[in-house]
Amino acid sequence: MWKHFKFDPNSVNFSCFTDEKFNEFDNLLRCEWEHAVSQGLFMFTIDYNAKQRILDDGGLNYIIDLNSDRQEKRRVPYLFEHVNIPFDNKKFHFNKIKDAEVLFSLDNEQQTDKHLIIINAAPIRPYHVLLVPYRKLEQPQVVTADCIVFGCEFVAASAHPYLVAGLNSLCAYASVNHLHLHGMYCPGRMFIQTLKCSVFHTKSNCYLLDSFQPQAFAFEVKHIDEFNKISQDVYRITNYLTLNNIAHNVAIVKGDSFSSANNVLRIFIWFRQSITNGKKFERCNFAFLELGGFMTMPDEEVYNTLTESEMCQHMNALALSVEEQKRIKDDVKNLLDN
Repeated sequence: MWKHFKFDPNSVNFSCFTDEKFNEFDNLLRCEWEHAVSQGLFMFTIDYNAKQRILDDGGLNYIIDLNSDRQEKRRVPYLFEHVNIPFDNKKFHFNKIKDAEVLFSLDNEQQTDKHLIIINAAPIRPYHVLLVPYRKLEQPQVVTADCIVFGCEFVAASAHPYLVAGLNSLCAYASVNHLHLHGMYCPGRMFIQTLKCSVFHTKSNCYLLDSFQPQAFAFEVKHIDEFNKISQDVYRITNYLTLNNIAHNVAIVKGDSFSSANNVLRIFIWFRQSITNGKKFERCNFAFLELGGFMTMPDEEVYNTLTESEMCQHMNALALSVEEQKRIKDDVKNLLDN
């Protein structure tokens, strides 16, 4: 049986400006991940010194690195045409993995099968893991309030300033229809950790990331006592998007408060064009991580030549029409009013 880490509400860290350090939680994650490497559980040899650079022709501090192995050797992603598809037991899911691929469980109780942290067998970078809530329930890749709480606890438990958790819906680059989030140490501070957002809905403390054409709803978590309430608000929005077949991505990071000088957890929900049937673009593809400020490039020529302005052009192409965005925002305001 795998290990269990008890979430400690008294040792949370919301700062994205601390030194890159590790605590007991980080050490467990890294140690168990390295043990999985020694057992040969990954699809390729992980490069701990991948090429990396910052797109420095603008002010975003956008980070890219080079990883050709992942695209070539990962499991072929399933093709999806709709955001909400029932779970299919005949396809790959996380109840089919080896026990050795489970690193440990995380929650504030002692349930060793509730919130699992497992390896991503085709990692984007070292220590890339998957967060799988209630694996035995075989839930499809549809956001629940509980999985948002899991993501918040995962990020808050770490001492590292650049740990991120995120989720991609179907048609927004989820590759498996079994509920999961990604967890990863990014190589530097992502722009979504500090970028200013506009007030969107005062009553619910909801903000809007509107610096780019594909916009995102945003919440800030100031204290762990808010995990459940804000996760419910996030779920209300993602449930609306799912029911209306609108592709979306979610990211949870440490960052600046939108409204004060405090450190908070930031939660973003992008609503964007659907990518159906696993379509890939030649230069840039955007899931939650790429929308947030970090992109892994499979092609060295693209890695060497990509600029921030070009990246932003590709990102902006994901936006829904102005009319559709307005309709979504109006609907979400009505949701949050009630």
